[in-house]
Amino acid sequence: MGVIDSGGAAKSASGKMQGEKPGIILDAALELFRQYGYRRTSMEDIAGAANVAKGTLYIYFKSKDELFEALARRLAEQVGLNVREVLARDLPFEDKVLAVLDAKIGFAFRLVLSSPHAAELTAPTSQLPDDVFGPVDQELRASLAGLFRDAVKRGDVDLKAAGLTPEGAVDTLLAAAHGAEFGAKSEDDFHDRLTRIGRLTLRGLRADL
Repeated sequence: MGVIDSGGAAKSASGKMQGEKPGIILDAALELFRQYGYRRTSMEDIAGAANVAKGTLYIYFKSKDELFEALARRLAEQVGLNVREVLARDLPFEDKVLAVLDAKIGFAFRLVLSSPHAAELTAPTSQLPDDVFGPVDQELRASLAGLFRDAVKRGDVDLKAAGLTPEGAVDTLLAAAHGAEFGAKSEDDFHDRLTRIGRLTLRGLRADL
């Protein structure tokens, strides 16, 4: 299978670009998975939606599992780009942390978790190699911990009073933020929940309280 680069194209083992077709296939697969679920979507369905011959589809992806892994890798890469873009922006501590959460958890909700087949779509992720989402999660946690350390130095938050390390604060924040997914009826509802959860958690750590 080709390796998906940041532009959604594929490279062969020799590194030669093979065009945009793999990206088109992955876009079609994601939409079908969201609409009908992973199990009910066949490779033939994906080929039809991508407007490619079934034989052409198998040139790029030998199986639906392989295609799903490629899709997961592309999504993980996009999450990483989203997070780094937010970190480069000049924002107050609370706004930046909330934006980082949205860049990761909000992105996942909009693409996958808002689907009626979310449970089915997230189930195969447990079978993905650790290097798909693992590095992105580690980068996210390290970046948030860095934001907390900077906030402590500025006197914006007091982690000692809460008995937390920066890493502990990140773990608590992420655990709470993931709760925004449950019961959210729309993207707006999810974003509102995520914002309220983030603010409640962060303001409880403020040094001026």
